[in-house]
This record gives sequence, C-alpha cells and structure tokens, in this order.
Amino acid sequence: MKRKKPRLTFAQEGAGLSWSSGPSIRGVVAVVRFHSPGGEQQVIRLVEAGRPQSVGGLQATWRWEPDGTGYRVWVELDNKGSAPVVMVDVDVLEASVLKLKTPPKEWSFYQNGWQSWSPTLARHLDGTTYTDPGTPIYQAMHQPHPSGDAGKELTSEWVTVVASRSESLGLGPALMLGYVSAKDQLAEIRLHPEKAEVVARCYLDGMELEPGKQIRSEMLTLQAGPDPVVLLEEWADALGQEMQARYSADPPTGWCSWYYYYGENTADDVVENVEAIGLHDLPLDVILLDDGYQAAIGDWLSLDQAKFPQGMEVVAQKIHQAGHRFGIWTAPFGAAFDSQLFQEHTDWFLKDESGEPVVGWIHWGVECYSLDCTHPQVLDWLRDTFEQMRTEWGVEFFKIDFLFAAARPGQRHDPASTRAQALRQGVEAIRSGIGDEAFLLGCGAPLGPCVGLVDGMRVGPDVDPNWQPLWRHDLSIPASQSALRNSITRAPMHGRLWVNDPDCLLVRQRGVDQDLVLNEMRTLSALIALLGGVTIDSDHLAEIRPGRLKYLRQTLPPTGMSAKPLDLFQNELPRLLVLPVEREWGQWWVVGVINWDDSTTETTVRLGDLGLSAGRYHVYHYWRRRYLGVSEDSLTIERHQPHETAVLLFKPVSAKPDLLTTTFHVCQGAVEIDELLMTEDDDGIAMTLTLTKGGSQFGELLFTVPDGWSALEARVDGLKRALFKIAPNLVALGLTLSGAVEVEVRFIRE
Repeated sequence: MKRKKPRLTFAQEGAGLSWSSGPSIRGVVAVVRFHSPGGEQQVIRLVEAGRPQSVGGLQATWRWEPDGTGYRVWVELDNKGSAPVVMVDVDVLEASVLKLKTPPKEWSFYQNGWQSWSPTLARHLDGTTYTDPGTPIYQAMHQPHPSGDAGKELTSEWVTVVASRSESLGLGPALMLGYVSAKDQLAEIRLHPEKAEVVARCYLDGMELEPGKQIRSEMLTLQAGPDPVVLLEEWADALGQEMQARYSADPPTGWCSWYYYYGENTADDVVENVEAIGLHDLPLDVILLDDGYQAAIGDWLSLDQAKFPQGMEVVAQKIHQAGHRFGIWTAPFGAAFDSQLFQEHTDWFLKDESGEPVVGWIHWGVECYSLDCTHPQVLDWLRDTFEQMRTEWGVEFFKIDFLFAAARPGQRHDPASTRAQALRQGVEAIRSGIGDEAFLLGCGAPLGPCVGLVDGMRVGPDVDPNWQPLWRHDLSIPASQSALRNSITRAPMHGRLWVNDPDCLLVRQRGVDQDLVLNEMRTLSALIALLGGVTIDSDHLAEIRPGRLKYLRQTLPPTGMSAKPLDLFQNELPRLLVLPVEREWGQWWVVGVINWDDSTTETTVRLGDLGLSAGRYHVYHYWRRRYLGVSEDSLTIERHQPHETAVLLFKPVSAKPDLLTTTFHVCQGAVEIDELLMTEDDDGIAMTLTLTKGGSQFGELLFTVPDGWSALEARVDGLKRALFKIAPNLVALGLTLSGAVEVEVRFIRE
C-alpha cells in the first residue's frame, strides 16, 4: 500500500497533522524554556512555522520541512540580547491530542531505554511486563530526566512508535516520532495515555547561550504507516545517515573472560583459553580481556601485579602469535576514590551543587566518580591513554563500558555544553586515540550521541548463567531472558546505527556456575545467531565438554543480517522472528518461534503471518533435526517446551531435486554455502556446492527428491560418499567441514 503525505495545517491553537491511514495529532505547539539573566523562568510558545518569536532577548523559530511521507520538525534559538541566558529544554512538539483508529487501551508504545541496559519493549498500555523498581540507583542509571506525571506517563528515548494492536501482528495504523539527529541533546518522547497527550522534548541541561550565539534543537521526524517495525527501521536508517553511522557487514567474533571468571582471571587463564581455542579449532577472532586486570577503575595502564606479573605486553604477544586480535575492556569515564587518577586530578571530575564529585556508579561496592569530558585535560588524557593501549599493547578491539557516567548531571568545566555533548566529546577523544581501524564497542551507553563513533553497541542488559533476573522487578539486571528481550526489541538498529551486540554466548554444561537448562542455552544460541550481530563466547574453553562446543560452532560466523521481530508490537515479549535469506540459487526463511512461558504449550505458526506468499513449503525443525513435511497454511508445534526456541526453516517446494538445508549453522546455508550450481541434461541433474566455514565441524546436507526422481550418488572433494534416506523424498549427506569443501550430488529421473 502506497503511503501518502499527511495533511498539515496551522491555526491559532497550534498545528494539526493527519494521515489518511488513521493517525492524527492536533493542538501541536513548540515550547522553549529558559532562565533570563535575572534568573526568572521564561517560556516561548510557538504555534506557527517559520515565524520568529522573542522573549527576554531570546528568539525562537519553529521549522517544518517535508520528509518523505511525513515531516521533519525542529526549533532554532538565537540569543539576540546582551547577556547570556540559561537554557532548560525545548519541546519540539507538544500535542494535546493523539488519535489512532482504536482507543489508547489497545495501543502499543515502543519504549526505548536511555542506555544499553535500560529495559526496551513495545509496552502495551494495559500490559504487565514493565516494572519500575523506583530505587535511587535505578533512577540514576535508567531515568535521566525529571519525572512528569509520575506513574501515568510513558517515556521513550529518541524514538517511539505508537501502534494499534487490533489487527493481526500489530500491523494497524501506527505513528512514529523519532529524532534523526542526536549529537547535542538528550531527547525523549512522552505519552500520557489518559489524556492522549504526546511531547517530544530536547534537554539543554542549563547550558549558557552567550549573546550572538545560535543553537538548534535535535531534528524530529514524524511518519505514519501500516507496519510499526518498518517505521522503526526507517527511523534508524535516517538517524544513521544523518550521523554517518559506522557499520561493518562482518560482525566480530571472539572469547570474553567475564562470564566465567568475573574479573578473577590471571594472565595464565587468558592464555589457557587462547590455547583451547586453537586445540578445538574454533573460529573465534577477538580475545576480550574484561574487567579485573587493572589496579583500580581509572588506572587502566597500571595492572594488578598478582594477576599480570609480567605486564600486558606478554599477554598481548601470545594472543597475536595465536592469530587473534587483542580486545580490552575499560570504563573510561569514571575513576574509583582510591585510584591514582582521582587522587591526582580531583579537578577533572563533575561536581554537584555543593562542590563534591558526582558518583557515576557503584562498582562492586566502590564509588566511581564521573569524569568531566568537557575539560580539555580530560580529553587529552583519554586520547593519550587509548593511543598507548593501541600502539604499545596492540589492542584492536575496545569495549568501553559505563558510558552514561559522562552524561550525569553536574557542574562542568564548559558551562555551554550539554550532557549529550560532554558524552560525545569523550567518545570522540577515544576514537581519536585508537584510530579508525580499531573496533569500538559501546556499553552502558546513552545510545543517540554514540552514533557515528562506535562500531558496535550493547543493546541489552548483561547476559547471565540464570534465565530470569534474581530480582524480577528490575528488567535491567543481568539475566539471559532480559538480554534477549532487549536485543530483539532493538533489532531494527542493527546494520543501521552500528553492529548490535546481544552480549555473550554461554554454552557450557549446567553446573555450579551455569543454571541454564538445555532449552535456555539453545534459545540463547539460536537468537544470537538469528540476530546476526557480535558473537562472543564467555566459557572456560579449556574445560568445556566437546559436545557443547557444537552449539558455539553453529552460531559462527554471524550472518551480519538481523531477523525481524514480526510480533514486536503484538507481544511485549516477541515470539516470532523471521530471517529471509535470498541467494542466486534459492530463497528460504529461518524462523525463530519462542516460548517464553514456564510451561509446555502448543504453538501454531501461520505462513501468512510470516509474510510468505501462498504456496507449498518444506519445513525443517533445526534443533530436533526433524523434517516436518510440507505446509500450505500453518504448522503446529505440539510440545513447545518451556523457554524453547523452535528454529524452523521454510523453503518453497520445487518439482525438481533441491538443497533443503544444512545443519552447519542455525541460519542453515546463509553463511557456509559459497556457491550452488545446477546443470540438467537428458539423464538428470548434477548439483555442485562449494562450502566454506572456519574451524572444523560435522554436519549434514539435506536434499529433497520429488516423486519421479532418485538420488544416484554423491562425492565430497571427488571421493564417493553415501546418501541416506531419512524421510520420504528426503536424503542426507554427512560430512566434516573444515575450511572449504566441494560436494557433487547427481539425481536421475526414474
């Protein structure tokens, strides 16, 4: 369906905007709040585009510009007075009425959290998933703005989509409000469901605007359409283009020290795992040394001598000699009280109103204070520290964590900077120190200001050996379920703003350090593979059972493509992910069907819900290694077990022999098949496949053999191999894939 431009009108009470598809907003104004030189609160209310208005020497102009099937909106501010003014915030858009085709109780509101770990989901206005712990620690880490009508407003950072849930899979009329610039201000969208009011606000944080200076709010886009997930993708495309997002089509793989050792590892432990990677022939690239190597938070070049007695250069050398890239973790915008950095440079830190240093976060019981990233000496120190890691240690992969510390409220060296600008300046200094070739992964990061600077971004809370958070009232604390929920709901950001990082894969067997049952571990593996982003394992690879390593191998390498959560707005915990795969030799769909429940259920999947056109499709159940036959309408998973993700492949039925699937990867041919050629003559069909995959693993190729055909023979690198009939009209060929292999299969007419 072709999307049409909305109707835009301006009147004395404000603007009105309506789309023929249903969404509309009216009573739209812009509001600017600031303090005059005398300290009085001042307000400018704008009701007409392009017409400047002035109060107390500050001139404000509201701009509207056509943007595809919608509009871009922003406010320009110019201090024409003779004294500085103190800026508070700008409501780029404040609407008294938002309407969809259904009442608010049937709406779904996309709530994007402030930073990496902040809960993100498409909240139902009558939903039950989201909880607000209301603790000071939670508020400091996840709620950066003043609360409005407490308990009644829903808030989302940088973007939201409000959609009707009345139609199948939530594909009802939807409205998107999203900022397509994010360098200078933190910004949010607020919805008051009872009043149907919506506000899009940019925060100026008390910055001083000098006489003769001009600034602009962030730019907001308003779009409407039938598919809310597509609207999120379009927002991410626009923000990525505006801010020149960095993105690699080949997301990194690796091993991380954290989720087994939790900072207690020594240099020998790291080397032991590097050797195990070689012994098991695992195609893992980065060796990421996480928290615990440093003498104190902030003293990144001073090592814990008990753990690293020979220094970092020796560890780095062994990593490089084994053919890996060296990665390192830091929390660059904070320092512990007992750190040398804090003791020697107390003037480098944010101050509160009483002049005391601002606490950025509590790190394992230790207060860490926030660096002031508007201070020139801080920026020089960041640049020099990371340049030294890059050049002297040979670090090529940098994970920078707890980045929200730079955006804490406080008194800064530069009073004309906002929190967003301070954060971005700090990340810019790090990027300058490491250069463009190193991979920069953000974590604990306010998302918007990092676009264009980081290559990858953690998009959820920490994964954990436990499925549920230990305290279920806080969706931000470590838990595999919470990490996966956020990673699914932020899937539209992948490949548009950066490479998404769902956090680490854990495949080790259940024990004292792992409480994930088999279905939970498989779900973690399946969803990380389907989401296609950073894929890093965090097990003790020297002691892991070889049988568990097959799950790691089946996620490698990442496809670089993200599955789409089709029911994102229908279910607060999305249950249906679809990854379309199209190659010259064919097209198929890999579908993840998730049972988040604690009990076994029956799940029916309808082909129409997957976006598949009418026809007949072969269906293969990946984890159960079972061919489920041909489906024309729907498929029922009769015993869908608790926390199980059924990975199903759908491929159109062909009248001729065809490759159905491979078992080498969860995405079943998306990464390991380089080429497939078919030649047909009077005798039959010859199929030649070239497969390439790092490491070494056993798997199968499955071929469909329609009635009237039979499989004659198969060869692997020229050597004849047996084909096994595993179901009517289906044969399999088993082989070990180590590097590259050529497979030839011949079919004849009966």
